[in-house]
Amino acid sequence: MRVVRSDLPTVLKTLIPVYDEGGNFAGSRGGWGNGENPVAIAYRAKDNVNKSNFFFGNAFGEYDILKGLTFRTSFGVKYENYYNLSYTYPNLEFTEGSANSASSETSGYNTEWTWTNTLNYKANFNDAHSLNVLLGTEAIDNTYRQVQGNGNGYFITNSTDFFYVSQASKNSAASEGALGSLFSIFGKVDYSYKDRYILSGTVRRDGSSNFGSKNKYGTFPGVSGAWRVSQEEFMKSAGWLNDLKLRAGYGITGNQRIPSYQYLKRYATSINSASYPINNELVSGLWVSDYQNENVKWEQVASLNLGLDFSILGGKIDGAFDWYNKKTSDMLFALPLPGTAVGRAASPYVNIGDMQNKGVEFSLNYHHKQTDPNKFNFDIGANISRNKNTIVGLAPGINDVVYGAFRSMETSILRTGQPFGAFYGFKVAGIYQNEAELTQYPSYEKARVGGFRFEDVNGDGIIDAKDNTVIGSPHPDFTYSLNFNANYKNFDIMMYFYGSKGNENYEATRYFTDFGVFDGQKSVRVLDAWSPTNTSSMIPSQTKEEVSANEYASSSYFVQDASFFKMKNLQIGYNFSTDKLFGANTGVKRLRAYVGVTNLFTITKYEGLDPEVSATPSDYPALGVDFGVYPQSRQYMLGVSLGF
Repeated sequence: MRVVRSDLPTVLKTLIPVYDEGGNFAGSRGGWGNGENPVAIAYRAKDNVNKSNFFFGNAFGEYDILKGLTFRTSFGVKYENYYNLSYTYPNLEFTEGSANSASSETSGYNTEWTWTNTLNYKANFNDAHSLNVLLGTEAIDNTYRQVQGNGNGYFITNSTDFFYVSQASKNSAASEGALGSLFSIFGKVDYSYKDRYILSGTVRRDGSSNFGSKNKYGTFPGVSGAWRVSQEEFMKSAGWLNDLKLRAGYGITGNQRIPSYQYLKRYATSINSASYPINNELVSGLWVSDYQNENVKWEQVASLNLGLDFSILGGKIDGAFDWYNKKTSDMLFALPLPGTAVGRAASPYVNIGDMQNKGVEFSLNYHHKQTDPNKFNFDIGANISRNKNTIVGLAPGINDVVYGAFRSMETSILRTGQPFGAFYGFKVAGIYQNEAELTQYPSYEKARVGGFRFEDVNGDGIIDAKDNTVIGSPHPDFTYSLNFNANYKNFDIMMYFYGSKGNENYEATRYFTDFGVFDGQKSVRVLDAWSPTNTSSMIPSQTKEEVSANEYASSSYFVQDASFFKMKNLQIGYNFSTDKLFGANTGVKRLRAYVGVTNLFTITKYEGLDPEVSATPSDYPALGVDFGVYPQSRQYMLGVSLGF
């Protein structure tokens, strides 16, 4: 096990200094690889500007029409404007650098308003029956707009006062925007009998501007019930039981989060994509930029949940157990179509396939409370959950969709019967130890002694693309957490731990640090690479000779166990006696000072910067693919809270 450090080397060779003998930035130009000086990158970005202003507010009004019947209207607004300015300076010390100077200036805004109107009726009959009926409508409108200017080639680069887009030798401008809206009608009925039998039903009808007239609206019902068993007569004799409630629920929700106008064919004008010579001039024409899918519709998630809540021993111990089964149907995906079908235009989103998430969650808490608040009191809680994700089906006739194309790798796959975003590639079986093994085992073109030996998955005696298979999963076997809160006299402490077991990461940074693809700084792993005197190593030998692309193609070499245990939060506080500080008549009722730290430590075997990797953007989210994700920062906090 190890504690993760974030001070790992960059791909720039470590023998290259920060500055050369002339006081300029040193770099890789001249045959020293293709790493870039990180100090130069940071210095040249010092004048970049990223500013945003965010405003939000809400106003509401209520009117009691009749006893128990209330009308409520609320209107909320969110508004954001932002401004970004970035500069590019000549970086001739970098192997891939240039003498170009450039700037990019961006300004835009986002607005959203939400208007909600509800009628709520509440009634209680004979102190036994409780009824709550809610009817309402909600409208949401979003607007986004942005303008950007770019300039290349400036005469003066030693002052940002001259970096105006209009002063560049070449300049261009572009703008974009988007509109979106939702409208919903909903209703909810809650009923309970003596808080023993509880029933709830909901129904929503949502309309989205992301869909055409045929499928604009979707209807999403839900029903749930609970039985408080502990209030039944046959449970009265169980004095150790304070509360026991059984729960069940089933509902359907919708997803409409896709780019706008997928149901419309869209055109664009671009002199680079469509142009015509008319009267000895090059004139822009129209071209199809995005194809339509008139039948695109709401994605639906049907969820079944069964659970129980309990409390025993006078409330000292409580907990909950849940089992759920969620099935996603009509999944919204931008299914890539061949160029012969769409040309240069983008493929539309379509509804394909089904996916299932099935799992359990259990939480248990212990409360140690004493009548004297100056004695040691504490609460400790633990939670563990397991989720199994499975792709049930894709489009008709399609069982696999390989994606995550980064250089020569394709990292991930959607495959029926496998979890979403499973890792995909060759399965490493060992290292070729000698010339005899090159013929003894299935091989590939340019296979070499000291290079990877892959498993012949299809058994045809040849290693090729047909031997790519599922080589790992980013989904954990289970996740867990632990929280601890305690107080003694005026002191209090709070700790939170979080962990994941069984998840794997695809450490794609190995592509740059473990192979000869880039002549930059190598990982310390290669010090243990295979050699005639180190034949037990599973790291391929280092060579300047050209090797097969299969060696650095996607394989199980990149996949690692990324299980981890983290201390996410620690906070220690002290509660002052306000009467002693300010007198008995003070308006200050509570004064607490505290210090806190987040992300104190991570225990993991994962060799990347941070095992808690979400996803790398691709055609679909490439879960667990790590291209050097920036580790979560440690924050120190000092604060004071007041209560009046």
